[in-house]
Amino acid sequence: MNANDVCSQPATSDERSVSIRDLRNRLCQFQHRLRSNECVANVVSTGVSALDGILPGGGLLRGTLSEWIAAVPGSGAASLAMRVASEAQQEGPLIIVDRQKQFYAPAFHATGVCLNRTILVRPESRGDELWAVEKALRCPGVGAVVCQLERLRMQEFRRLQLAAEAGTAVGLLIRPSIAHRQSGWASVRLLVTPRLSVPRRFRRCLEVRCLYVKGGLADRTVQMEVCDETNTVCMAAEVSHSATVQAAGA
Repeated sequence: MNANDVCSQPATSDERSVSIRDLRNRLCQFQHRLRSNECVANVVSTGVSALDGILPGGGLLRGTLSEWIAAVPGSGAASLAMRVASEAQQEGPLIIVDRQKQFYAPAFHATGVCLNRTILVRPESRGDELWAVEKALRCPGVGAVVCQLERLRMQEFRRLQLAAEAGTAVGLLIRPSIAHRQSGWASVRLLVTPRLSVPRRFRRCLEVRCLYVKGGLADRTVQMEVCDETNTVCMAAEVSHSATVQAAGA
């Protein structure tokens, strides 16, 4: 038997199994890199590093829905959602569906929203409201869609989720406290609760708890402070540290 005869011998079943397993592993690694790159490109920062830290990938994905649940009225859920909308607005217009007339346009600037790139829709009926949200989510090129929805049936929620997947927008649904005990189709669910604030500091303390993350770890919490004078949001620990350093320097 010469060298050519040895090289021409067919591979054994064990060798074929090893080769197939190696090819399968390489294919899985390649697909994982593609998904990772796609996710990074589609992630929109919330504009608050402390909040990004409790979200997978450091923000919200385009083509998904997120729920901003207010533990009590005026908790700050709408304000935080609008800040995210202002970040997503850099890639496309913001559409606000406001049947209840809760959004005050002159206050948008405080959250960083650009009025020239904002479309405010005020439907007359609940049916028109859901229709407008669905169409806005499906529309290509939209940066974000914001809507405050009190009631949402599972079938309606599912339609909105499918519409979001078909589009490019970050869907931001502002929900009441009762939504905390309901299931839904949002990829991220956040509960915003006001906390005791220090008097005369012009700062509002908030706690944001991540209730649910699709495919990730949930039940993570961050404490933040919102400055009413500068309209900035930062982690509560960062504010305390900064105040301590300034006091020491004085």
